[in-house]
Amino acid sequence: MEGSIDWETFSHPLELLVALAVGLLIGMEREWRVHQDEDSSDEHAGLRTFGLMGLLGGVTGLLQASAGWLTAAALLAVAAVLIAQRRKGNQSLPLEDVTTLVAALVTTLLGALATSGMPQLAATSAVVIVVLLHLKPTLHHWVGALSQEELRAVLRLLVISLVVLPVLPDKGYGPYAALNPRTIWLFVVLISTLSFVGYLAIRVLGPKRGYLVTGLFGGLVSSTATTAALARLARQDQRSVAPLAAGIALANGVSVVRMTAVVAAIHPALAFAAAWPLGCGALVALICALLLWRAHDGKGTGKAIEISNPFGLGPALKLASLLAVIQVLAAFLEDRYGQAGIQVLAAFAGLVDVDAITLTVARGTAGGAAIAPAVAALLIAVLANAVFKSVVLFSAGGKIAIWGIGALALMCTAGAIAWAIPSPLEALGGDALVNQPSG
Repeated sequence: MEGSIDWETFSHPLELLVALAVGLLIGMEREWRVHQDEDSSDEHAGLRTFGLMGLLGGVTGLLQASAGWLTAAALLAVAAVLIAQRRKGNQSLPLEDVTTLVAALVTTLLGALATSGMPQLAATSAVVIVVLLHLKPTLHHWVGALSQEELRAVLRLLVISLVVLPVLPDKGYGPYAALNPRTIWLFVVLISTLSFVGYLAIRVLGPKRGYLVTGLFGGLVSSTATTAALARLARQDQRSVAPLAAGIALANGVSVVRMTAVVAAIHPALAFAAAWPLGCGALVALICALLLWRAHDGKGTGKAIEISNPFGLGPALKLASLLAVIQVLAAFLEDRYGQAGIQVLAAFAGLVDVDAITLTVARGTAGGAAIAPAVAALLIAVLANAVFKSVVLFSAGGKIAIWGIGALALMCTAGAIAWAIPSPLEALGGDALVNQPSG
């Protein structure tokens, strides 16, 4: 067609520009790092050098069709030049120079990637690399803040995720074939990972940074444990009751969001249907947290709460056992009474833990069960769990009980009202997703 632009003509120059931009971006961070280090030498690989390395990789990427060995040769040449420049006598390269060397090799490879038909992936990778390089002090602080037991917990998490999970049989056992070892353990890994991320965030940031931060990440670990811990602190620090109540409200709002995320990982259609009532409840909890925080006129937020490490073989096995029991009960009740039986189970299981019943409901819906009763079961579990937390708060007494129970009541009421009102998300094209065939 006359007058049309042949974009193929410009593809190689544009890809070379991406390769150059990748090198300049990484080189900018390396240049900045050298200027921040007073002891660094004037001879260093910076903006121009990394830009040239990105361009070198781009050129080798264009030529690799006719000479595939060029990329490997370019990598060896870059490594040899940098090592020869920075090595002093028989001494080893300083650690920062090793990082620069690795960054240089990656830059060359990303340049080749950009001219091999994947410029967007090369640019995205470059941004991630720059962030990692720039966050060096922060990452070192995070790792240094971990205790030996917490490091072991990370290793255990990796073992059960990458070693144990793949070898478990993917087949139903037991009554109603409701016990699938791989599925149960996959759920354990999912919940344990979310909980451990929240725990690490509290450990790294420090629980003394404010009860809102504690509530935010404590909701990922366990909103019940966070509620109990903050309520216990309210007895010792009456001046901080308002921010403590704010942390409780935020922890419970985050737990609802976490619940929705878990459902989305298993059955997106159910998560979409539940997002309206659960989201409204979480929003009201957030508003309560902000109002309670603004009501606080003091600085009494210095005491820290103690949240135990949520990941260990003991808690993981307990969660797996609880999930197995609830799945068998769910299969039995659904066989006898239909999905009404699941809702009754949700009322009792929610008093103990919402994770197991959430996973059971999501899995059952993904297997072909109707979505609307499943949403009701999730809301019932949230309500039952809020009732249990209200009992915990009531035992603490004082203003923390009034404000904490009030925030929980408003959250649940907002979710119930939203459930009774047609979701506005359906008008945006959600009907097709919600009504799509399950499984």
